[in-house]
Amino acid sequence: MNKKLWYAYFAGYMIYTTVYKIKYKMLKKKSAEEAERYLYSKTVQMSNFILKKTKTATKITGIENIPQGPCVFISNHQGIFDGFLFFGFINKPIGFIAKKEIKKLPLISGWLEMLHTVFIDRENIRESVKAINAGVENVKRGYSMIIFPEGTRSLGGKMKEFKRGSMKLAFNAGVPVVPVTIEGTYKVLETGNHVTGNKLHMVIHKPIDVTKLSKEEKSNFAVTVHDIIETELNKILDENKNV
Repeated sequence: MNKKLWYAYFAGYMIYTTVYKIKYKMLKKKSAEEAERYLYSKTVQMSNFILKKTKTATKITGIENIPQGPCVFISNHQGIFDGFLFFGFINKPIGFIAKKEIKKLPLISGWLEMLHTVFIDRENIRESVKAINAGVENVKRGYSMIIFPEGTRSLGGKMKEFKRGSMKLAFNAGVPVVPVTIEGTYKVLETGNHVTGNKLHMVIHKPIDVTKLSKEEKSNFAVTVHDIIETELNKILDENKNV
């Protein structure tokens, strides 16, 4: 599918999903729990539909590593489709820590806000602290949070350094950290003129119990998680070269 045609189709589809938002708000007046179940079921449905529509082949490894309770997923960030992978294949209520600029996207921001996404202004320390605290509260309420510590999309280039401050959410929440490696998502929308026929790979690594880390291990945690994700990413890239 041509990229311009895809964006037009996507805009139309998101306008159509307004009916889901309306039903969610109606359900919320009766039962918050029922409304949440409906919201997440529709989000999974939408994400899988979009992946199918783009004829995206997806390989998911390590689903068994996802803890039963809430956790913090820490992932590299290649492209816009990273979010569809998480919503489509992580079978638990999730929200994102996202940069404030995303709130300006009219067809996306409304969904992300309903899905307990916390928007962060990294240039404002006070606001960043508020965002981290809001993320911690989400975790305490049972929602797993997703962090992209690079701060921006790598678009398939070399992984950027992880921002150490983003690790505070995991430490303050006291829940397991699950590193995630993603490869290929930038190919769907960020490169070329066509959106169809790409291959994506998501690897979910074993959870890390941050409550058992020493002071030194916490200090180096951003580097540790970065290395876990990058090592797997390089492995995938090497395997793809030999295919």
